[in-house]
Amino acid sequence: MTQQGFLIISDITGYSRYVNESELEHARDSLTALLNLLIRHTQSPLVISKLEGDAVFSYAPAGGFLQGQSLLDMIESTYASFRKALELMVINTTCPCNACRNLPNLDLKFFVHYGAYMTQKLGSFTELVGNDVNLVHRLAKNHIKEKTGFKAYAAFTQSVMDALGLEDFQNSLIPHRETFADVGEVQMYVDDMHKVWERLKDRVRIEVRPEEALGIYKFEFPVPASILWEYLTKPEHRAVLLGVEKAELHNKVLGRTGIDSVYYCYHGEEVSARMTILDWRPFEQFTMDCPTPMNASFYNTLILEPTKDGTRLINLFSKSRGAWLPSLITNLLSRFVFGPQMGKRAEQILQRIQQDLADGTAFVSPPIEVDKAQVASLTTQTLTHEH
Repeated sequence: MTQQGFLIISDITGYSRYVNESELEHARDSLTALLNLLIRHTQSPLVISKLEGDAVFSYAPAGGFLQGQSLLDMIESTYASFRKALELMVINTTCPCNACRNLPNLDLKFFVHYGAYMTQKLGSFTELVGNDVNLVHRLAKNHIKEKTGFKAYAAFTQSVMDALGLEDFQNSLIPHRETFADVGEVQMYVDDMHKVWERLKDRVRIEVRPEEALGIYKFEFPVPASILWEYLTKPEHRAVLLGVEKAELHNKVLGRTGIDSVYYCYHGEEVSARMTILDWRPFEQFTMDCPTPMNASFYNTLILEPTKDGTRLINLFSKSRGAWLPSLITNLLSRFVFGPQMGKRAEQILQRIQQDLADGTAFVSPPIEVDKAQVASLTTQTLTHEH
């Protein structure tokens, strides 16, 4: 049966040059580590379809992402982790061989298309077939670097932009066209991942630390962190967790939620609170400044900790800031009212997730165990083939 969805290739750049100039053993070890990193960051609703030597091909069915920006956050998070790992490799190696000296030449690019596909089961993987599957692979043969100078980038086709519905983000990208035989002209939009890295790498972490917290509450959810994240951040679900009638999100950047975005919480027609995002680390944690009607405020950090059976949500409240009496009252409310209420609200979120999974509104990709030895073997085969 034909399905619609997002098709994504995460491709290590500089691979062939790296292989041709490097000793095979060290090249295999480094590239295997980087490929395993890409595999770990292919999170639900993404499903790994195939490992392709220097790349991971994955997909997500239509409707798998509750928020369009989650796909973009996942790509940016993967790139940031890749760059951190690569820079640590460079810093920690004292080996003078070509493989280690050429590590800085490696980088990462993404090709993203939205279209039709059919599936066929091959072992633990689900292989995709179809014209759109062929197209996303053709995108790798392009003139983007010559036209833009970008060494690392994410290239999105027009169909992806239409599916995401993030016009402001689309307008921030570089338009690019390619012509392919039997396909014709393909409109793309390109994001420079080096700029993304510069934006993310030096962020100051703002959080409520456990030793500083007034209250710490933990809840277990039998879903991956990437799925739980969407229910914690999408306004209509966030309203449930906050115990308000309605929540709206304001002050987005390029149509996306992030630092300085504000949740407006409503009781009736009145705004009861404005919670400003201070720290935003998709699928890991976020921190908000939460003012109270009594002219006091506190920080609230939510941490998503992966577990064997899903995700542990850790909710930390700081002590209140402000005049002593409002702060005292806020601290008492946080400890004896707001905190205990979180258990009931977390249960309501869990029930909503379970209902959405049951009726197909939400999607959790089946776990795929990729043997590290299999990845190393594949890398070795690819390196040998390159030679």
